[in-house]
Order: sequence, then C-alpha cells, then structure tokens
Amino acid sequence: MKRLTHICLGISLFLIPLIPRSVLSAETLYFIYGPLKLPLSVDSLEIYAEEGRITKEFAFFASQFDEQSLLELRETLQKRHTIDGVRFSRLLRTPLMEDLLKSMGEIFSTHPQSNGFYAIRGALISAAIHQEEEGWTAIDIMRHFPTEGISIDTKLATTMLKDSNF
Repeated sequence: MKRLTHICLGISLFLIPLIPRSVLSAETLYFIYGPLKLPLSVDSLEIYAEEGRITKEFAFFASQFDEQSLLELRETLQKRHTIDGVRFSRLLRTPLMEDLLKSMGEIFSTHPQSNGFYAIRGALISAAIHQEEEGWTAIDIMRHFPTEGISIDTKLATTMLKDSNF
C-alpha cells in the first residue's frame, strides 16, 4: 500500500506542470510603429470608457486625438452588442468573414509579424458566448484575446484607413 501511495504521489507531481494555466486575457495593447512599441493597458481604456477619465497612461494617446474623436472612441468602447454565440461563430466561419478577419489580423496580432486571425476570431466568439445580459463590448473582446498582449501595427492601420477613405 505504501508503494502504491508513493507511485500515485510521484505521478501526481509529474503531471502538475501539465495542468493548463488559467485562460490568458489581453492586459496590454502594444502600438507598434517601426521600432517603437508603445504599451497601453486595457484597464486604462476601460476606465476611459466607463468613467470618461483619462489616466496618466492614456494621456499621451488621448493627446493625439481631437475632442470629437475622443468622444467617438468612448462611444465605440461603450457600445454593446448582443448576438447568439453559436450563430455568431457560424457567421465568423463564412469565407467573407474569414477574409475580413484575416485582414484585421494583419493589424491586430498576438505578436508582431504574425496574423492575429485565429486570436481575433476566438476572442469575438468567446466574448459573444460569455456576454452579460446587456451584451459585449470592444473591451470584452480585448479581455477574451488569448494572449497577454495585443500587438497593433499602427503604420499598417493608418495606411489601410487612408486607402479605404474611412
């Protein structure tokens, strides 16, 4: 019996490192422009969205926008969406949506120089499935992103916005 206990204990200690960590969520946005990598916590954005308060960390980014653009950003961050998670998952797997997500994945990724397609799709589906009664927001999508940070290629985003006449 003692030998069996030692074997079970040994196997348990061996298997502990194989237990998955808790699910990651994005805590930081990394705005990449050439060699620059500027971090901004999701918490700072959430404070701005919920309270309208600009934290010290968000102040630099906020200074790049006029007042109207900041208000639009806040409204975008606050906007709630409600959709059935299963239907939304099916929609995101259509060829048209996959193409759109792949384009978005060039801007928003898990690491610089990698496409964030799967991470974006996973975050969108997870946010929709775990949504509160009143729906999910852009902050919820960030919180469901499967890595600790989201890399944002600002140069590419700017180019795409100019090309699309957005």
